[in-house]
Amino acid sequence: MRFPIRTITALAAIMTTTALSACSSDLTTPSDPGSGDPAQSSPAAVLDSALGGGSSRIEIKLFPGELVAREVHLEADDNEEKIVSNVTAIDPGQGTISLELGGLTVSYGSGTRFRTETESHESRGTWEAAVQGELAAGRRPLIEARRNPSGSPQAPEDPAFLAADLRLEGDIDEPKIEIHVDADNFQGVSGGAPAVLRVLGLTIEVNGRTSLGGDDNAGDDNGGDDNGNGGGTGSSVEFEMGVRAVDIAAGTLILSSGTAVRLTAATSISAEGDLFTLESTADAVTAGRPVRAEGRGTVESAGPPAVISATSLKVEVDD
Repeated sequence: MRFPIRTITALAAIMTTTALSACSSDLTTPSDPGSGDPAQSSPAAVLDSALGGGSSRIEIKLFPGELVAREVHLEADDNEEKIVSNVTAIDPGQGTISLELGGLTVSYGSGTRFRTETESHESRGTWEAAVQGELAAGRRPLIEARRNPSGSPQAPEDPAFLAADLRLEGDIDEPKIEIHVDADNFQGVSGGAPAVLRVLGLTIEVNGRTSLGGDDNAGDDNGGDDNGNGGGTGSSVEFEMGVRAVDIAAGTLILSSGTAVRLTAATSISAEGDLFTLESTADAVTAGRPVRAEGRGTVESAGPPAVISATSLKVEVDD
């Protein structure tokens, strides 16, 4: 996605106020973000000014084993809040799982949907047994916990997270949090100390290793974001977004951003998804069901709108 210039300025100023630098191929830094404007006196004040007193959904990718942000960027094109982390323990009686990421605890209950690598509507007992089996074998399985947000950002010190959707993943992924925040989640700095984000009771450091905007540590992603934007033609990108339309004749899914994802004979369709053909995806979209596509691909055209040739694809229905 392309960030509003007001928000880009705010994020760049956050780093400037802490004497840090951000390395991003698609982040525009203002020529003088630290010009003494009172609104730039602290990260919290900058964010509050940029959002007009409102809130925004951000993605925080963390270095494994550390409460240090590897990347922070806006995720305005989605609404769900998410935690991705490895599991360290599960308590079926209490309906909780403990995570490596900051020792967070995720709760689940009768309204939670459970997914495994092969089943998108798994029973609670089978899902719990699968996690317990992984832990008993000395492994720390990766899970993705999702929930719908409340009407306003959760208090920074509140660690509660009740999952509406729990996914047991087979792939390796980095720990991350996607959550709505406002100025209360950013703490001011003094004496050159790093800025911090406070979410779910965690204090996450934003320092010289943190990238704002595009991911400059993502191998061959070449600065692309999660919607396939920001990467040049031929670059590899990731995408994850709702599907608003399907063009069967053209062999494409149209994401909510307008980006077209083209399926080819080389596209690997994940068995972990709910839908496996363009026709079934079109039927679900036409029926008004919430369809989501995620995967990787190569940019055919930077657009707008962008066109991505998918190398891997997973299509799910979030109902």
